[in-house]
Amino acid sequence: MRRARKLPYMFSLLVVCLSLLATCTVVKIDNNDGKSEDRYATWTKTGTGFRAAEYVAAVWDERVLPIYEEQAVEYTTVLAALRDDRKAAAQRYGLLRETGEPFHVFKVRGTARVLAFDDSSRNGVIYVDLEPFDGQKDATLQVGPVIRGTAIRDSLEFVRFTDVGNQLQFADLANQLNARMERDSVEPLDLANIAGKRIFFTGAFRLENDQPLEEIVVTPVRIELLDGGGQ
Repeated sequence: MRRARKLPYMFSLLVVCLSLLATCTVVKIDNNDGKSEDRYATWTKTGTGFRAAEYVAAVWDERVLPIYEEQAVEYTTVLAALRDDRKAAAQRYGLLRETGEPFHVFKVRGTARVLAFDDSSRNGVIYVDLEPFDGQKDATLQVGPVIRGTAIRDSLEFVRFTDVGNQLQFADLANQLNARMERDSVEPLDLANIAGKRIFFTGAFRLENDQPLEEIVVTPVRIELLDGGGQ
């Protein structure tokens, strides 16, 4: 009797399992030889794989540089405002980003005299004295060859993670923006002999909520020698 009672239950369970299997979709895993151009790409709104280097080449001159020409604020103005009222300055001059912990990124510009080039690490920097010159360090600009951070990418409102696809591609976009800046603005400089030269720069810096202002490092977007770099 017990065995007879179990039969309807087992039959019902079998029907449920078969129904679940019927609703499943079998996905073929493409075990290609690595030659597919979209192997590491994700689908985007355009239906193609996102290629960071090509994207940067397309937007650098047409969008990135014009945005900085129009929106960058004098570094001394931004820094003075941050010292006076950090919250108000962030709201006025900063772009709020809320990826993970919220932070602000600022687009700045300045005319400066280079005090020194520090290549004690791969993340080389130049220390600059901004106009009006007084011989004191006012800002630090990173010039590499290792460029840290994602300040350029994060400063561009038209760049959205959802248009890129995944974390690896989004990180590659930041790296390609940094690389384009290095190629155009840093590589032509004679860094070993840049001390004493006058420059004009535009750039970005990211500021965490509790980060000391003394720790700000600007990632340049453009560096231009003025008057042949004379005094």
